[in-house]
Amino acid sequence: MKDKRIDYDGSAIKSHWAYRNFGVLGNSIVIFRGRCDIKIEEMIDIEDLRQQKEIKSEDMIHYIIEIFEVPNVFLASVLQKLFIAKLGEILGEYDIKTSRYGDDIYVGDKKLSISIATVSPVSIKIHIGVNVEAKGVPMGVNAIGLKELGIFDIDQFMELSGKLLVEEFLKAKKDSLKVRWVE
Repeated sequence: MKDKRIDYDGSAIKSHWAYRNFGVLGNSIVIFRGRCDIKIEEMIDIEDLRQQKEIKSEDMIHYIIEIFEVPNVFLASVLQKLFIAKLGEILGEYDIKTSRYGDDIYVGDKKLSISIATVSPVSIKIHIGVNVEAKGVPMGVNAIGLKELGIFDIDQFMELSGKLLVEEFLKAKKDSLKVRWVE
């Protein structure tokens, strides 16, 4: 959604969000840019809730992914990590050395992303947020953004990363369909 900013408050993690808002039915990835300020009632990570963490940023790229497979939290977490690893590879193409700790991307000791994976009764839902600039983040979070890393064409990054995440998913799907079971 290059032409429109959308703020992320956590509600897009609900099932059929892409269909309700954009008419996209089925597996989807919606990529947009906007603020991030996740409301307490929309937080998915119970650890964050227990610690009463704030999750916010003034400017992020948001990836809302919905996959209509058997809703399985483990598979959701694995796909989340696959997509985070792929984003790390993409950043490597920009000569940016990244590390993945859990579900997030770091550059040195600075946090570049946030993410969560969960399930609804009908689908797997994943949100990944990547800082465009490290502004408006909670106190105590050592963050960095794409602009601080020298990536200024944010629209191009959104388009490229979206295309490559879709390709990664489709390749995994195809690979899963071309193997036989062991008897």
